[in-house]
Amino acid sequence: MKKRRKIFVIGTNCLKLVFIALLYSPCVLFAQGKSISGTVTDNVGEPIIGASILLKGTTNGIITDLDGKFTLHNVPKNGIISISFIGFKECIERC
Repeated sequence: MKKRRKIFVIGTNCLKLVFIALLYSPCVLFAQGKSISGTVTDNVGEPIIGASILLKGTTNGIITDLDGKFTLHNVPKNGIISISFIGFKECIERC
């Protein structure tokens, strides 16, 4: 009987540690960086579909949707993004 109680107590403590780790894991995810969203348009104001938005120095990137909108996640405070599309000059912006 003592052996079973000991195993149960060890299992309960392990379960508590897992629960605490899961509770604090979102804090780590939110600490990685901010999200940037926007719309890419041409000089007439028409949305550019499929423009590439890339965080310089990383492989973090995305393309614009049918409305020219994008959301880029995990962008550091002083990150630099590059916006490019075929036939247009590349645009570099500091976040």
